[in-house]
Amino acid sequence: MIEDMILNSDEMHEQRLSNTDTLDFLCFTLGKEEFGVDLNLISQIIIVPPITPVPRTRSYFMGVISVRGEIVTVVDFRQLIGLEPATIKKSTRILLFNTGDEQFGLMVDSVTFVRKVSFEMFEENPALEETPVTDKIIGIIRTDDKCQITVIDLDDIMNEAVR
Repeated sequence: MIEDMILNSDEMHEQRLSNTDTLDFLCFTLGKEEFGVDLNLISQIIIVPPITPVPRTRSYFMGVISVRGEIVTVVDFRQLIGLEPATIKKSTRILLFNTGDEQFGLMVDSVTFVRKVSFEMFEENPALEETPVTDKIIGIIRTDDKCQITVIDLDDIMNEAVR
């Protein structure tokens, strides 16, 4: 079922689904493409602070930042999915989220909005061009004929990145 693919099995998420036929997605851009993740996975959105590089790490690990005294690893999502490295601009943001017992920051070009989506707008297993992130796509949201948001499995992407 689509609910199982989008949300993890936490009781809180299941309870929320039983009360509504919609999901909330945080939408962001990478280049000209728009992506979405389950809003419940994101703990905070921050402006990019100074990043301390960590030597001898993978290219998509930008370094670490301190958020309220906690060390957070920052990942360049552009590089992680095979795009050119991020250029930090005024619109660049870091999405903070937890995976396992570690907090990560995912650098994105910009955050566009939070979108409440009905299940009817969601298309599972779309036929897409093969890219490094294709197998991490849960589906797409078609808001109208011109707008498409690619929904990604954030946990799966980060679990692979930290292997």
